Amino acid sequence: MTLDKMKLSGVTALIVDSDAFAVDLLTQMLRGLGLNTPKVVDSAAAAKAAMSLNTYDLCICEAELSDCSGAELIKWIRAQKAPLKYLPVLVATGYSYLHNITALRDAGAHLIVRKPLSGQMLYDRIAWLANPSRSFLETDMYTGLDRRFRSMGPPDGDGRRDTDLSGDIGEATEPNLSQAEIDAMMRPTKVATI
Repeated sequence: MTLDKMKLSGVTALIVDSDAFAVDLLTQMLRGLGLNTPKVVDSAAAAKAAMSLNTYDLCICEAELSDCSGAELIKWIRAQKAPLKYLPVLVATGYSYLHNITALRDAGAHLIVRKPLSGQMLYDRIAWLANPSRSFLETDMYTGLDRRFRSMGPPDGDGRRDTDLSGDIGEATEPNLSQAEIDAMMRPTKVATI
């Protein structure tokens, strides 16, 4: 798909980020794609207030907000009633530590991209979000996109991925993940048969 095939005019977007420079770059890229009036807020509290007043087609947020983590905001979104709980959430972050990416993925983020991002990367990710080929999964432990290729029962072993971490590993020991590593974590996984 090329940039001239999809225009975002008429799409309503909420940007949640306190970094004015990053927001300016992001809004310029979105304007280039035809989305001229995104709503911009700088905290999770302001995002919750905006979402209680309006319906959005897309939320783009930072992983680390001034008043909570992006994962906490996503969990709040997923706990709301429809249609808000199904809001596509794209996380654009410079904090690509493994524990951040895992927390965002497990909170129900649709996609995570590493800053700085290009207009083409933003376009590609939004185009992917516009294709509703994956089903939404709601369980006691998780609400978000089904990351399995097909539902064939629980995975072998204890049901955890190799990339899941215990809570005792901190940022100081973790490298920043590349965009390819982030994409691999967000890719649907094949579930073993039982």
